[in-house]
Amino acid sequence: MVAIPAESFHETKRADFLCSFLESEGLSPSRYGNNIVVRQAVNDPDKPVLMLNAHIDTVAAASGYSFDPLNPPAERFRVLGLGSNDDGASVVCMIYTFIHAVREKLELPVNLLLALSCEEERSGERGMRMLRRVVEREADFAIVGEPTGMKAAVAEKGLLVVDAVCEGKSAHCAHSELGVNAIYKAVEAIGAIKNLQFDRISPSMGGIGLNITQINAGTAHNVIPDSCSFVIDIRTTECYTNEEIMDILRKAAPQCSLNARNMLNHASATPQGHPLLRTAEKLKVETYVSPTTSDWMRLSIPAIKMGPGDSNRSHQADEFVYRDEIADGLKKYIEFISNC
Repeated sequence: MVAIPAESFHETKRADFLCSFLESEGLSPSRYGNNIVVRQAVNDPDKPVLMLNAHIDTVAAASGYSFDPLNPPAERFRVLGLGSNDDGASVVCMIYTFIHAVREKLELPVNLLLALSCEEERSGERGMRMLRRVVEREADFAIVGEPTGMKAAVAEKGLLVVDAVCEGKSAHCAHSELGVNAIYKAVEAIGAIKNLQFDRISPSMGGIGLNITQINAGTAHNVIPDSCSFVIDIRTTECYTNEEIMDILRKAAPQCSLNARNMLNHASATPQGHPLLRTAEKLKVETYVSPTTSDWMRLSIPAIKMGPGDSNRSHQADEFVYRDEIADGLKKYIEFISNC
């Protein structure tokens, strides 16, 4: 699977491969674009439906790979290659968890639904944002597979990316009094945004994280720039809606135009007392709050995030996952769904 290119928005070949593989295992996958859903042949109407979700797409390969990221060398203890850790290990473990449950006719306390989504890495409209309209009619709660070391993330911050533009007036630097320097306006705006205080603190996620991550301006050394753009990366909590955050930003920096790339990426938290939390407690699964986002933020049903691998390896050159991590992930997924 790792050897098949699947950068976000270009997952067709990998989806084709996975559908063929699932069919060869006697399953009947349904295709929604490049998303794949597999249902049990028969569901028990008295049991809730647990969705196993992982994403099949990858980021573009980072620079600095010491091998071809799509033709990695074979190793005894590791699986290497682009997307092996994020999110190939979870995809493989969830597929085989589903196959094992069907093949062994496990008596589970839940019905299972397998959902393999695309476009996760770029928040695409044809990934979980589209697929949720299908799966949320059927699933009651979910495990979202991401590299967490099989710890259970019971909350994750949301993501709000904002493009800001400050407009000025160009002029020759020898006559700077005739212009309005957009960089100076941006510096003032960035200072105001940096000093914002978000007073509502989440008991599980803490405060909002806000960083200026990109800036661009100017065409030549001797021209007063008439435009300066910058990007704001905001890791949100449940204490503020994205609309509230945008209102606060616009009041702090009225000299800028501010536009959010996506208002749908909200913070997520597993409801207190939910069976997913009770199962994690029963099995002594370590829980934590995740600083990274996932398809969880696109779901309205309760969920946890849990999968094999290490988040610190994601999007890095020479990406890999240990074979033992895959074996451990499969074992723990089966144990978890048997106790939900």
